[in-house]
Order: sequence, then structure tokens, then C-alpha cells
Amino acid sequence: MLRSAIAAVAIACVGLPASAEFNPERLATCMKSNTTPELKANVKQVIIHALQEQKPEANSALLNFSFNALAIATSQCGMSFADVQNPKFETAVEAYAQLLGEEILADALRMMDIPVY
Repeated sequence: MLRSAIAAVAIACVGLPASAEFNPERLATCMKSNTTPELKANVKQVIIHALQEQKPEANSALLNFSFNALAIATSQCGMSFADVQNPKFETAVEAYAQLLGEEILADALRMMDIPVY
């Protein structure tokens, strides 16, 4: 589904010139450092809907996450809209989503007073 959401954003940006090569790990780290509480809450909704097997709601939340991730990447991390067409962008967004998921899990464990290493 993440590929479909990214593809939807990419289609909207077809025809724009791509910027110089970028490093997916650096982009993912930049995006994470610019994550808003609202976007983090959105990722929680993706996880909750997926765990509850509510596919339409999970897909909707994932699409919302994808558009917000693109907004962070372009407004805060120096990526151009044309970079969405680069496979490295998908790699960066997947790494970003993983970083957020790990942070959300760590927050949940700390909330339950379970040590996180």
C-alpha cells in the first residue's frame, strides 16, 4: 500500500525535473527530526486500523501519512517534488515509517514502565 500511496503522489508530480541525488538515510533522519505530533498520531492510526483489520481506514490513514511525509521532505529536508519519482524516495519513506514505528513502540513501553534499550 505504501507504494500505491507514493505512486499517487508521484503521478501528481510527473514532468518536474529531479534534483541531485539524495541519501535515503539522511532524508529519513531529517524527516523524523521534523515530525509533528499530529503526524506521529497519524502513524498510530495506521497501526491501530491495521491491527483491527480495518483496511479502508488503514489505507486512508496511510495515504494521509504519505502526503504529510512528502510535505516534510519538500518543505523541511530540501527534497524536490520530482524526487518522488526516484526509488530512493520510497526507501527513505519506508525507513522514516520504520523509525516512527520504533519510536511509537518505545513510547508505549515507557508509558507502561517497561525499560527500553
